[in-house]
Amino acid sequence: MNRSFASWLATNPGGAVFASGLFGLLPLFGLGFAFFLPGAVPALLALSRGPRAGAMVAAGSALLLAAAMWSIGRPAQVGLVYALWVLGPPLLLALVLQRSESLSLCLQLAILAGLVMLVVLHAAFGDPTRFWAPFVRDLALEMQKRGLSMGLEDDAIVEALARSLWGWVTVLTLLLGMCAVFLARWWQYLAGQSGSFGAEFRRLRIGRALGIAAAAAIAASMFTDRPFIDDLARFFLAALVLVGLAAAHRYRHARAANAGWLWAVYVLLLLAAPLAMPVLAGLGFVDNWRRSGAAPRPA
Repeated sequence: MNRSFASWLATNPGGAVFASGLFGLLPLFGLGFAFFLPGAVPALLALSRGPRAGAMVAAGSALLLAAAMWSIGRPAQVGLVYALWVLGPPLLLALVLQRSESLSLCLQLAILAGLVMLVVLHAAFGDPTRFWAPFVRDLALEMQKRGLSMGLEDDAIVEALARSLWGWVTVLTLLLGMCAVFLARWWQYLAGQSGSFGAEFRRLRIGRALGIAAAAAIAASMFTDRPFIDDLARFFLAALVLVGLAAAHRYRHARAANAGWLWAVYVLLLLAAPLAMPVLAGLGFVDNWRRSGAAPRPA
């Protein structure tokens, strides 16, 4: 079914517009795990049919999302901003991938863009706690009215969440863009067009310079109490988790091991993220450091 769906998307731009628009509505109905699906569709079209096709699908999907927002009583501009966030980064990364054939380069550029985004957010809006705390309190009140408690009644929890939100926004943007490109590349492979997603993903790394920056940011966050440094560490940790997952896939592939333990890694990442993420990030750091000094080899 995945192969047929991928082939249909790659050869049917009109259907791809509606598919991307429908995928974009899923997170609005509580299916947050699907946040990267809408961007994967225009990314696939950009990879398989060129930048113009990808941009046209993204534009059509953005109009559908704006219309959907307007139909449920929200400003159409909100739909356009949301569409720009879920469709823009995957499309740009797909254009990089089409030219470079390197997922690693995509990840490295996404990290650099994320670092710029963090600097701009902190410089433009100042103290994240002061900026976000009123919004978090309003959210808590709205949840209380609906009979839902998220533990946001405590001022300490509100401040802790508000303090870290710029970092989480940047982390989600990185994961959204990269996961969408991963899926688009896999769909392209399933459609029989080009590439070998598995081999490309298993070679994923961020390079030595960014690895050193990641280590410095994570170490600094342990000895300082600055929101910007903590956000940097959080962002680099997410990037290293992606590298750690790639390393886990490569080790499993090289040893022809049972795929069950790899599934267990993903389950732990979903159900016990505070435990699994540091472990995967550590694996990613070690693997990135070992491999970035050598020429890439087929996995």
